[in-house]
Amino acid sequence: MTEGYIKFNCNWMQEEFPFQEEIFSQLEIARTKLYALGLIGMYPDGIGFGNISVRSEENASFIITGSATGQFAKLDQSHYALVTGYDFEKKSISCSGLTKASAESLTHAAVYESLPEVGAVVHVHSLWLWEKLLNDYPTTSAEIEYGTPEMAYAVRKLASEIKGKIIVMGGHREGILAFGSNLTEATTEIINIYNLYQND
Repeated sequence: MTEGYIKFNCNWMQEEFPFQEEIFSQLEIARTKLYALGLIGMYPDGIGFGNISVRSEENASFIITGSATGQFAKLDQSHYALVTGYDFEKKSISCSGLTKASAESLTHAAVYESLPEVGAVVHVHSLWLWEKLLNDYPTTSAEIEYGTPEMAYAVRKLASEIKGKIIVMGGHREGILAFGSNLTEATTEIINIYNLYQND
């Protein structure tokens, strides 16, 4: 089980970054809904899962939940990181904040790079939902592991090709991505599908 381990080089500047209270509030509202459904959380072995991000005012950067924050029901601003740069080939990101950026930052970056209209990305875990959606929704290869540049490339390619806003991570058991123009849209997208298949 390699969940929760950062597989890329993180150039981390450990300092606070400007964080608008309105954006923080939106992130927490969205995350709280996902946490309540168990789509973000922590496994019994102590490893956290799931994360959310929102594009910042500067188009090339985004704010994302920090590494190892899945266990917390509520976060404060110190639990978020600002990703200011990334390089798929070098498996690296640059970020600032009091917490390192999530292990899935490259995957989030891939969606933002492919779709300029996307303003938010959520990455959730749900085994039963993942099994329902696998290969029925756009799905990355089962041979591609999470947190790798290969996953970022695969997500970037799918995001640019599909009409929907859901991507199933075939090689990342339980992993599902949803995105939208804002946090409300991205969160609603995954919750609607969760409710639809739960009652199926």
